[in-house]
Amino acid sequence: MKKLIGKRAVLYRRVSTKEQKDKGSSLETQQERLHEFCNRNEIEIIKDYSEDYSAKNINRPVFSKLIEFTAMNKNNIDLLLIHKWDRFSRNALQGMTIVDQLKGMNIEVNSSEEWINHEDPNQQIMYMIHMGLPEVDNRQRSYRTKLGTRNKLKQGRWVHSQPKGYVKGRDELDKVLMKPDPKISHLITELFKDYSLGIYSQNQIIKFPKFKPLNLTKSNISRVLNQIVYSGRIRVKAFKNEPEQIVDALHKPLISVEVFEKVQYELGNRKRIKHKPKKQNELLPLRGFLKCNCCESNLTGSGSRSQTGKKHYYYHCNPRKGCKERFNVKTAHSELLKYFEKIKPNKEVLNLFEKILIDKFENSEISNKKLKMNLDTKISTLVSRKDKLLEKYLDELVSDDIYQSKNKELGESIHQLKIEKGQIDTMEKDTVKFVKFGVSVLNNLGLFFKKSSINTQQSLISSIFKGKLVFDGKKYRTPILNKGIDVIYQSINQLDVGLNKNRRLSYDNLPLCTRDGT
Repeated sequence: MKKLIGKRAVLYRRVSTKEQKDKGSSLETQQERLHEFCNRNEIEIIKDYSEDYSAKNINRPVFSKLIEFTAMNKNNIDLLLIHKWDRFSRNALQGMTIVDQLKGMNIEVNSSEEWINHEDPNQQIMYMIHMGLPEVDNRQRSYRTKLGTRNKLKQGRWVHSQPKGYVKGRDELDKVLMKPDPKISHLITELFKDYSLGIYSQNQIIKFPKFKPLNLTKSNISRVLNQIVYSGRIRVKAFKNEPEQIVDALHKPLISVEVFEKVQYELGNRKRIKHKPKKQNELLPLRGFLKCNCCESNLTGSGSRSQTGKKHYYYHCNPRKGCKERFNVKTAHSELLKYFEKIKPNKEVLNLFEKILIDKFENSEISNKKLKMNLDTKISTLVSRKDKLLEKYLDELVSDDIYQSKNKELGESIHQLKIEKGQIDTMEKDTVKFVKFGVSVLNNLGLFFKKSSINTQQSLISSIFKGKLVFDGKKYRTPILNKGIDVIYQSINQLDVGLNKNRRLSYDNLPLCTRDGT
């Protein structure tokens, strides 16, 4: 465009951030220069657009309105005028595409400070340079930012947004260092410990009232449980020739490495069948665990209001199937408690069983020590191999691909062996406590069931019985016990027989575990 006098122009000004807009003079400077250019060349200003938004792509609010305006008023616009080309776009391909689109509407895009004669082929090189340099600058900044972030992560300093349980903070050198949130950090610790027990599903945990301040949902609880930063470590992703690595963090951990690894183990072992109803009602704990005595369909439960207005609860079959099986929940619950009392072992036998179990597990500590020593040897061997691999890599004796592949393989093997060792340590620490608790539950099964929450009641039923229970309105059919419970009662019965015979005991051959290790 050679003659500018009398041309009609739309102005576009842009800065990258709101701070530049509010505190800087960039928009004002651009306006001043653009208006001077228009006055000097007698150009009519149709409209003036300005915005504070990144130009890395064309999806900008004000810019989109500008394009829409030019399309609707293309017959009244000759020129889209900008201060410099980097104000228009910092993406060369997208920017030149828009220029070509506007050219098709007979609207020329140009810069008051970096004017290009689009009719001169020799100036196309300068045009491409002006459009390409901002993108190159963006990429350089992005690369430097990525390197800086990566270096800070490798130093153990978390620089991303704080995960739940942490807040912003600074160390004594005034560098970024997140701190535990005094309000909810303890809840994150409890969350990991509860899930590591392996007795609660994620759906159950997010319903616990104590975790309400964490705002847990089905979609975010997995992300929380997978977040390694809670264990005082940071995962640094692979970048170019550098493999992925896990480094010790500078921030205070909320959980131990052992608890974190337990949780990861549980997350990988959640494909288990759970006999539990979809809906829970504290007055109907057996709903989903009962089978019809008449037609063998699954029973449900519901409340029915009497003429006096009082609500009575019943377990019943589906009336749509024509089955009228129905009985009061109080009767079903009372008979279940009687069954628990019936299978309750003799107190003397149960005390003896506890001592035998503890003795058995204490004797197994010797074999556990040997197993741990064997694991330590394997870990040391793999660590040594990993160190030697690094030396060969530094001496350029192995390629990048081979180093990354083998280094990852060795790291995963070491990680798995450490998990196995941690499981043995946990077993040794908690065995006596769990044995005493388990024996206490067996001794007070009915009371424990009666006082527990519905989640615990249903977990207990799933643990004790194999399949559904069948109640005829008066008593339960003899239920089939789960393998682990069945073995425990076999052992207790053998002890009872031994006591009744001659008070002499030999428990070396008691079936204290199943063939599969239950």
